[in-house]
Amino acid sequence: MADENVESKPPVGVKRSGKPTFLIVAVLMGLEGVGIFFVTKLVVAPQPSAAVAAEGHAATQEGETPAGRAQTTAEVELTDCRPSNRMSGRTFTFRLRVSGLVSAEDRERATALVEANRARITDRVNFVIRSAEPQQLNEPGLETVKRRMKHEIDLILGDEQLVKEILIPEMLQSGTGL
Repeated sequence: MADENVESKPPVGVKRSGKPTFLIVAVLMGLEGVGIFFVTKLVVAPQPSAAVAAEGHAATQEGETPAGRAQTTAEVELTDCRPSNRMSGRTFTFRLRVSGLVSAEDRERATALVEANRARITDRVNFVIRSAEPQQLNEPGLETVKRRMKHEIDLILGDEQLVKEILIPEMLQSGTGL
């Protein structure tokens, strides 16, 4: 009779498996990750704007077409020179053509001023190239060099509004011994 009152106990050495708990946690984490992904895609990331191709490298002003810009501006050749640069420790020689973009109405006045100051313009362009740092000469758009040239040419011509933009259609670089 004593045997009937004894409750059956599970064996002491038997372990319960942790697989169900692990699976539940893994499924919850996966659902959380997917939920966060979709919520951030919908809320945070705006739709990309449509890309618009522009003709030429110069940016046009709002409402101005590239064809309209070509009719209202003219190019005036400023100089064709061969300056050198030693700022990196090595001598580099450049073959350089520089032009200026002016308004069509000012083309004749700009041409006359450039012809009257040809040597001074060439000297200042040479100065800008000789004093430029190597990283400035390796910029894709030569923004720093163009800005410095525009400043120097504006000083020579005496009119900051005459030359709208500096154009460098040709710039060939060669090192010594080449």
